[in-house]
Amino acid sequence: EVVNVLGDCVAKGMPMIMEQPYPVEFVDQGDVILFRMEEYDAVRTIYMDPNVDIDMTPVRLGRSKGRWVGEDLHVTTTSIDWPYFNARGVPQSEAIELYERFSVSDDGSRLNYYLTAIDPVTFTRPVELDKAWMWRPGEVIKPFECTPSE
Repeated sequence: EVVNVLGDCVAKGMPMIMEQPYPVEFVDQGDVILFRMEEYDAVRTIYMDPNVDIDMTPVRLGRSKGRWVGEDLHVTTTSIDWPYFNARGVPQSEAIELYERFSVSDDGSRLNYYLTAIDPVTFTRPVELDKAWMWRPGEVIKPFECTPSE
């Protein structure tokens, strides 16, 4: 059974929001990298200091820690307070752990995204997804204006 999990103008949680096609950008602030998404004006905080003590209270976008492996950004996201894995309504539990890798293509034309999701409560084995955002020079993140339906 397909469930419509997206109510009017309700921001998505992780990992569902990573499926969005809108512009994204990284903002490097040293010990923190912000991953800004146009959709819902969402901002993920990726903590880069391995020794930082962050609040692990579950939130919609989860708590993310990152590290550089060569040119690739590897991110582990846990403490996700969002009940759905995807827009089709596949459930996920708070035990879900996401392992993400961001890499720029050799020619610089795309940002590749790889996700491995492990949720021992919901899935019998890891789930792997991949996608890419295309580089469009001059593209900027615009304010996300959602108009609820009547």
